[in-house]
Amino acid sequence: MALHAVDDLSDAYRATRSFLLPVEWGRWLRLALLSLFVAGSSGGGAPTSGFQGPLSSSPEPTPGDGTELGPALDHLTATLSDNLVFILGIITIGFLVVLALQWLAATFEFTFLESLRTDAVHVRDYTSANTGPGTRLFAFRVLFGLATLLVFGGLLLLVLGPILTGVSPAGPLLLLVFLIPVFIVLGIVASIVYVLTTAFVAPIMLLEDRGLLSAWKRFWGVFKSAWTDFLVYLLVGLFLMIAIGIIVGIVMAVIGVAIALPVIVVLLALGPLWAAVVAIPAALLAIVAWALVQVPVQTYLRHWSLLVLGDVEPELDLIPDRRAEIRGETTS
Repeated sequence: MALHAVDDLSDAYRATRSFLLPVEWGRWLRLALLSLFVAGSSGGGAPTSGFQGPLSSSPEPTPGDGTELGPALDHLTATLSDNLVFILGIITIGFLVVLALQWLAATFEFTFLESLRTDAVHVRDYTSANTGPGTRLFAFRVLFGLATLLVFGGLLLLVLGPILTGVSPAGPLLLLVFLIPVFIVLGIVASIVYVLTTAFVAPIMLLEDRGLLSAWKRFWGVFKSAWTDFLVYLLVGLFLMIAIGIIVGIVMAVIGVAIALPVIVVLLALGPLWAAVVAIPAALLAIVAWALVQVPVQTYLRHWSLLVLGDVEPELDLIPDRRAEIRGETTS
């Protein structure tokens, strides 16, 4: 019996080559933007606030004299309260920014798939047309992630709770030994659900205009009839991701050294201030380079999963024209 997950590895390479070559830099840059989000996420920082004012300028109380302690503590409490509101505000803003980026990443999954299906990359049009599916995928990722954390947290609380409350640690530590394989199994299952949702359920949502649960139901019927193909896909994908990670790591290390050299030269020649100025565009250049490196990686991985899905169930073929094109080249 043919294993599509293995057979389609070479077809995915041909599909990727056909999609990306010849190089059109406008097309590659748009794909780099999509790859930047679907392959990872970014975060930000927050400004700091100094504790200045009467507290720092007030005279120190003499040893044994408690007359200044009460006002000092009141002032310190008020200062901390003011900064606590500021910190909570920054955390809230950061949290909302992360959620917005995650929503954009989920929506860009469909933008990427639509680009592969039409052989045209229109970020704004395809993104605006897929805000509904993107929002549903985003909601699934958030709720599934929270549910996973709650399960892990609840099991961990069984171990840490008795220890923190002063109960003898012997029993909880023994329970921890038992729970370690449970944690491993839960982590594997959660990863599999996440991968299958992105690789196969999302294309079904796009192709048949389904909601996420409906697409999962549709995929589950296909999965049961060809579970060996998907199992091989997961196993091969694990080793493939390790190999890709090593290759990308080597490439980015070389690029990183090339980008860092000017910063080091400026640091030695002109000092840290000018080096910091040069480091900002250097960091942006490194992000762009990483995104460009991800373009063939993400294009290959998505072609591979789409080819597997279409081979297992022809009705779910999102890229029939490219499939016919590359297999026509193979047989000629």
